[in-house]
Amino acid sequence: MHRTKEQWFALFAEQAQSGLTQTEFAKRQGIIPTYFSYRKRQLLAFQDDDGGFIELTPQGLQLNKSILLRKRDVELQFPAGTDVLWLAALLRAL
Repeated sequence: MHRTKEQWFALFAEQAQSGLTQTEFAKRQGIIPTYFSYRKRQLLAFQDDDGGFIELTPQGLQLNKSILLRKRDVELQFPAGTDVLWLAALLRAL
């Protein structure tokens, strides 16, 4: 007998509420127990698959977007990606 996804989900819900094991429930419904388990795993895995993407929220340390150098009353600010060798040469020149 061909069953739709909706019919299978209804059977899974009925089995969960019945108090019977999957094997006992499947036998009473005239379904081969291993096939019942297979369809349950297959359809529930498909139902949970939303394309494989999940949203990630960065947590923890936030990186500065700039470099700030202070010496006495002078302040120099550079973007975070500024070349370190160039900065070192600048500092030596000061």
